[in-house]
Amino acid sequence: MNNIKLIVPALLISATTVHANDNKVNDYAIDRIEAFSKISNLVEFYHPSASVQATNWEAFTKYGAHYINQNPSQDFATLLKHLFSDVAPHVTFNDYLTEPERLSRNSEVSGWINFGYPSKRGHYSFNREVSTINYGELHTEPFLPQQQVYYTQLNGVYVRVPMLLEANTSAKEGVPYKAPDNVSIPDTLENPYYCFGAMSKVWGVMEHFGQYFHHVPVNWKAELKPLLKACLTQDGKKIGDALKYSLTKLQDNHVNLYSLDIPVHYQWPDVGFEIVEDKPVLIYKGAGIEGLEIGDELVAVDGQDIRELIEEKVPYSLSANITAQSDILSSQALLRENPTDVVTLDIKNKDNQLSSVQLTTDKLFYNIYYSAIDKYTHFDQPTYQVLDNNIHYLDLGKVTNDELPSLVEKLETASGIIVDLRNYPDDWFAWQNFLMAIHDGKIEGPEFNIRVSNHPNYEQRHVFNLDLSRQGTSKKLNKPMVVLSSRYSISRNEFVLAFFQNLDIPVVGEVTQGINGDMTQVYYGGGGPNRLVVSFTGAEARQADGSKLIGVGVQPDIVVSPTVEDIVNNHDTIKSTAKKYLETLIE
Repeated sequence: MNNIKLIVPALLISATTVHANDNKVNDYAIDRIEAFSKISNLVEFYHPSASVQATNWEAFTKYGAHYINQNPSQDFATLLKHLFSDVAPHVTFNDYLTEPERLSRNSEVSGWINFGYPSKRGHYSFNREVSTINYGELHTEPFLPQQQVYYTQLNGVYVRVPMLLEANTSAKEGVPYKAPDNVSIPDTLENPYYCFGAMSKVWGVMEHFGQYFHHVPVNWKAELKPLLKACLTQDGKKIGDALKYSLTKLQDNHVNLYSLDIPVHYQWPDVGFEIVEDKPVLIYKGAGIEGLEIGDELVAVDGQDIRELIEEKVPYSLSANITAQSDILSSQALLRENPTDVVTLDIKNKDNQLSSVQLTTDKLFYNIYYSAIDKYTHFDQPTYQVLDNNIHYLDLGKVTNDELPSLVEKLETASGIIVDLRNYPDDWFAWQNFLMAIHDGKIEGPEFNIRVSNHPNYEQRHVFNLDLSRQGTSKKLNKPMVVLSSRYSISRNEFVLAFFQNLDIPVVGEVTQGINGDMTQVYYGGGGPNRLVVSFTGAEARQADGSKLIGVGVQPDIVVSPTVEDIVNNHDTIKSTAKKYLETLIE
């Protein structure tokens, strides 16, 4: 098993560097490369041989695409046999006569346990490993494939991929793939073959480890070909737009994209906007900004109507429909390349008078983004306050576990408690220990599943449910209580909100972002470990009642959002509404 298979393309004799402008690829080749990419993902993720485990699949897919394009006259099945025969000799193409290895009840077999897609950063929930078991006991391990062989037909070729192999006794062992020395493919998305490999990897990980296809109306199988075709543009921006267009269809508000080869702008003027009462409104401005007032309405950016601009960007936003407009306005609409660039804003003030102002994009956009969020959620308030009528307020997003015991002691004296979960709860233990003081029994969390990839077909995969319940220890804080939500509440916010909902504690505020579940990443390396990174949600979380969360969000019991007047006066209407409602509960 220490041998390395060197595949030398039959029609390539002299050393070749495959530059971005070489080797034109036509639609005929794209169809073949699409099928090859899908087969490569099947073999990498489900075929458990040692040679498959040791193969560099990035190198295999990009060189395989190159080989297929360079040999258009060869029969496709013959091309596939040439590429896979040594790496995965048990995988067959148009072989209708040879039967898979016969397995007896006592045969020890190996198969992949794909418990989520593990990123290079590592994650406690997600891992992939080959495991062995007696074939007769296979039904006791639902994480393993429950059938020996997967059959499919792609581009006219009948493909057979064994998902279980007899452990250590196979008659045919493969050798890991090694790229041929006579072909050098540059590590850049602007090279079509590198790009083909990258698109294959991103598409394949989503196809085989995506968790939300039963909730999201997307035909993901059809998304690979457009991604491959985008590679033919040899243009980083166009490739990036195609990838964003496909990934946006997943409606996963955890999805993020980074690439050294896709142009990204980071500069932003020192202002922040948000959708307020269905209008794009200024909610934050830096101290040096003149000609604008909080509450002003944004009409146009560089002469383009803001609503047209938003609609233009929605399909590429990487955001779910319920948050896309807000996300674009607050983090995409004013992006520019340089800190010296100027953006022109057409503004309507409170008296409906129009004016224009030019601002320099001298700030990093994410600093302004979070400054605007902090204004919107009133993050500058004290972590703990005593309000009228002995109502106590606690920002559970800011409190640390070290601070919690003394705060709980103070909260025991309250007539009612407002718990603020509009901001992300950074301290993993603080919110749990707070819950422990509310109830002395079992506290249910949200429904949380991992769809284990033990079969290529999504519907046939094993769904594993994680019990996230906590055991309360006391009822020190068992008193009238409400919890606050915001349009910025996401992931762990929604996770924690579910525990409060299952304790019948009312939620006051806004519909949340609608995504929960541990994140993971797809890395496509090439010239470096971070050349292309795509983040996505690797587990499926639902609402407290088991209903759909993605694209829906937590629905408050009392829905309230800031008005333009609230923004202008810096009035925390969500908090004040919660206080009034809590007073009725106390009475």
